[in-house]
Formats: sequence, structure tokens, C-alpha cells
Amino acid sequence: MKFNNYILSLLLFLYVNLFADKADSLKHTLNQNKVDTTLLKTYYSIGREYYYNGMLDSSLQYHRTGLEKAIELNDQKYICTFYSELGLGHREKGLYDIAYDYMVKSLDVAEKNNFDVKKANCYNGMAVIHAVQKEFDKAIEYYNKAMIIYIKKGNIGGQASINNNVGLIYLEKKDYEHALELFHKARGFNDKAGNDYGVAANLENIGLIYDGKRNYDSAKVYLLKAYDIWKQRKDTHSLAINMSYIGNSLIQQKKYSEAIDILTKALVFAKRVDARSTSRDLLYYLSSAYEQTGDFKNSLRYYKTAKQIGDSLLNDTKKQEITEMQLNYSFNKAKIQDSLKYQIEVTNKEKELINEKKNTSITLVALFLIVILLFFSYKGYRDKKKSNTIITQQKTLVEQKQKEILDSINYAKKIQSALLANKDFINENIEKNFIFHKSKDIVSGDFYWATRKNDYFYLAVCDSTGHGVPGAFMSLLNIGFINEAINEKNILEPDAIFNFVRDKLIYSIGKDGQKDGFDGILLRVDTKNKKLDYAAAHNRPVIISNNQITELESDRMPVGIGERKEVFKLRSIETEKGSLLYLYTDGYADQFGGPAGKKYKYKQLNHLLLDIHNLTLQEQCARLESEFEKWKGNLEQVDDVLIIGIKI
Repeated sequence: MKFNNYILSLLLFLYVNLFADKADSLKHTLNQNKVDTTLLKTYYSIGREYYYNGMLDSSLQYHRTGLEKAIELNDQKYICTFYSELGLGHREKGLYDIAYDYMVKSLDVAEKNNFDVKKANCYNGMAVIHAVQKEFDKAIEYYNKAMIIYIKKGNIGGQASINNNVGLIYLEKKDYEHALELFHKARGFNDKAGNDYGVAANLENIGLIYDGKRNYDSAKVYLLKAYDIWKQRKDTHSLAINMSYIGNSLIQQKKYSEAIDILTKALVFAKRVDARSTSRDLLYYLSSAYEQTGDFKNSLRYYKTAKQIGDSLLNDTKKQEITEMQLNYSFNKAKIQDSLKYQIEVTNKEKELINEKKNTSITLVALFLIVILLFFSYKGYRDKKKSNTIITQQKTLVEQKQKEILDSINYAKKIQSALLANKDFINENIEKNFIFHKSKDIVSGDFYWATRKNDYFYLAVCDSTGHGVPGAFMSLLNIGFINEAINEKNILEPDAIFNFVRDKLIYSIGKDGQKDGFDGILLRVDTKNKKLDYAAAHNRPVIISNNQITELESDRMPVGIGERKEVFKLRSIETEKGSLLYLYTDGYADQFGGPAGKKYKYKQLNHLLLDIHNLTLQEQCARLESEFEKWKGNLEQVDDVLIIGIKI
């Protein structure tokens, strides 16, 4: 009897210490999986939003990051999705070989995991590339494969897409009746699905049919309906394509000056989103329009530019690469089929193992039920120990939650660090510099960011609202808007960039009166003409020349909602060789410390810079750090600190 009690006690101990721990571990794993899935969904959603707005570089950036994370997590669904999205993005940029490669990779994942709809999406995407290459038979083959799956799965959006895409092939062949029938059918599917993007594409294609039939009035009606949807969606790339159709229609009607006007505007849109294939078509249309007006100089100029872009997009080498990828894919598929017999044998052995596991599981379940019954017998004993174990569990839970939070913040720091300007990149453009960046917390509200556009090098030194996690979120948002202004919108003047970013911030997060944004300096270096100019919000650049220190001017308002909302001013910097330029935020000057526990202040900071400016840049950075630590002493750091020094 005593022996049996010992066995039952042992089983109870195993349940409490093994099964319960595994349950907690499983719960933690499920919560982490939910966080990871949300992160992947966020990368996907932001990337899609940029894609629909024609901002292809930003879209590709988010989808690449999402792919890396999905591979890290081994999330097959999102690996497949991100491969497909990267294929779509590169296709829109006219990089068909890269696009096809991504589609093949996505298809491979979809087939291995039986993702039927995703497999159909890949067939659809690959078919479009074949259609662009005028390989219509191959395109139809892939469209049919996709349509069979879409119908089987009842996927309305997919059926709409196939009808539209096959209609485009008939339109290319000038079989207008078949094309019109398919476009109307696609529009019906898209209306049912509430897909205004698809509806706009269908309307546009119907307009092209009427244009091909020389029914220009009807063509204009449908093209303008599509134009209104693209404009409402703020889809720059689709607007450019739509305007190219309208421009070409005007050429057919011999309205050359109207055509040139709208095509020129469309070309600006296409270049803004780096849509090379659309730019090529617009240039050909402009060449034709100028030729008809007798302006052969402009006609030849636009034709040559279009030809250069066309040659880079569609050449025999790229076609060969796509063919090789098809052959590799077919070969890999054949190898998989050859291995099916072996897999069946392995599966039979696995079934035997599964049956054994089932028997084992039944035994374990029986033991588990015994443990549950015994649990109530030992309840009194457990209650005595409960008070001690609760304290231990709570302590463990708090430590676990703290670790999870710290892990998340450290991961956020990796993301933030990746978006900050690379030191090597800054060194390539400004040879002599130092960066002293000391965050108050793990992540920072202060940030420095750089980019190069044409002959200009830009360096931003900014202090976002808040610090820690809230400040870091604002930093990422601010970096995104500055990048959009320069690299997406082609805004080149620092003052105009700040005006654009302020409007974006107010529109995005300032509707409820939130005064979030940043103070900062945006420096522009004209590498060709060796000139410096800048825009400044609150923060003032400092220059030391001939042992004299000068605080430069700034606009006393933030980039965001403030007491004032005037246009930012563009200011130039007059420098001599050997002069030193310092860009800093308010963290250093606002630090409490010293004998009386007071702020360091700007005046003392500028005196320090004057005292150390004859040292090497590395020595200056070291002195700034040692002085900061000495002043702070045992007090807490109150804000993020950022100082960048540049020797002219």
C-alpha cells in the first residue's frame, strides 16, 4: 500500500512540474507566435500600401525586410507571399528577369505547402510577364492554370484578374469584341468584390478598346472615370499610365499640343516612382507627337532616351535568363515526381510509428486521468505550500515579462540602427567627421540620417518628440517622410523638404491636436559646386572659423504642429577651408549635473567646442563624451544626446 502511494505521489509530482510547465511554455510560445505574425502582417500591409500608391522602392524595401523575418521564423505562408510581392514590385519597375525569378520561388513554396490560391497567383504573375514579352501562348497556358484554381476555390478577385489579363491579350491582337466582353466580366467580379483598384483597371481597358475603334468620345469617358479613381487613391504610377493612354489618344486625334502637355506631366509622375517601362512608353509617345509637329530635334531626343530604357528592359540576355529559370523549375519538378515512390515507402513507415505513438498516448492519457483524481486528494497539502509558491511564481512571471519587453525593445533597436545613416556612407561623402550619439534608453528619439540624390548629399540631425520607445517610433516615421520627400517626391531644397514633412506629420498624426514631430537641421552639400545650405527647426548649427565661434540662424518652430506655422527658410553657409561645422540636438545642453546639479546649457557647450576644435575629430568626440559623463556624475541622463562635427 505504501509503495502504491509512493507511485501516485510521483505521478502527481510529474504532472505539476512537467505538464504545468509545458502548458505555460506553450502559452508563451502561442503569444510570441501571435506577435511574430502581426509583425509579418505589418510589413506586408505597409508594403502593399506603398505599392498601390506607386512608391515601388519603399514597397520593395518593406517586402524584403518581411521576407527576411519570415525566413527567420520559417513561416512558409509569408515566405510565399513576400516572394510573390517582390515579383510584382520588380515587374512594375520593368525588371522582368528579377520579377520572374521571385515568382518561380513563390510558386515552389506554394506547391510544397499546397497553397492553392497562392499557386494560382504565381501562375497569374508569371503569365503577365510572358504577355509583356509577347509570348502570348505561354501566357494563356499559365492564365488557364490559374483560372482553374480560382474557380475551384470560388476566388472572385482572381477570376476578375484573369478575365482582365486575358482581355489585354485580345486587345493587343485587336480582337476588340472578345476583349470588351472579358473586361466587362472582370469589372462585374471587381464590383462584387468591392475592389476599386480592379474596377479602375477594367474601366481603363474598356477606354482603350473604344480608342482602338476610334470612338474617342466613349474612350475619353471611360479613361476619365479610371483617372478619377487613381487620383482618389493617390496612385501616382497608375495616374502616369492613365495619362499616357489619354495622351496617345490625343495624338491619334491630331491634338498634338494637348498630347505633349499631358504626356510631359505624366512623365514627371512616372519618373517620381522610377517606373521605367511606363517612362519608356511616354517617351515614345512624346517622340511621335513632336515628330508630327515638325519638331524633329525633340522627337529624336525623346526617341533615343526611350530606346535606351527599352534596351535595358527587354533584351535577349534577359529572355534567356527567364528560359533558364523555367528549365530549372521543370527539372526540379521532375526530380520531385521521381522521388514520389520513395516518399510513399517512407510514409508507410511513418504510419506505423504514428500507430505506436497513438498507443503510447492512450497510456499517458490514462495516467493523466489518475493524476487528476489524485489531485483532489492532495489539495489540502498543496494549499499549505500555496502561499510560498505564489510569491515565487509572481517573481518569475515579472522577470519573464521584463525579459520579453527588453527583447522587444532590443529588436526595435536593431530596426532603428538599420535605418540610421551608415557611418561608411557618411565617410564616403564627408571625409572628415565625427558622430557622438548617446541614447537615454535602449532606443532613441534623436536620429541622424543621410542620403545622396544627384549631385547633392543630405545629412539630417534631428530630435523627435519624446525618447525611448515613443521617441523611436517618431524617429522611424520622420525618417520615412524625409526619405519620401527626397527620393520619392524629388523635392531637393531643404526648406521645401521640411515643409513637406510638416504637412505629412500634421495630416498623419496631428488631426487631434497632437504636437508630435521634431526639431532638427537638414544640411545639403552640393558636391559639384562645393556649396552648403540648410534648413533648421529650432536647433542652430554652429561654425568655428579663425578661432571664432558663430551660431547660425534657425526658424523658431518645429517640424510639426507648433505656435508658428510659417514656411521654412533656405539658408546658405559661408565657409573657409579648415572651418568646423557642428550640428547638435538639445540633449547635451539640457543635461543636469556639475557641483550644483544645474543644466549644462548651450553657452557652455559652445565654449567647450571652441576649446577643443583644434584637436583631431576623434579626440574631440572623446572629449565630448568624457566631459558629459563627468558633468552628469551619478545623476540620470535626462535626454538623448547627438552631436556631429564636420571639418570643411
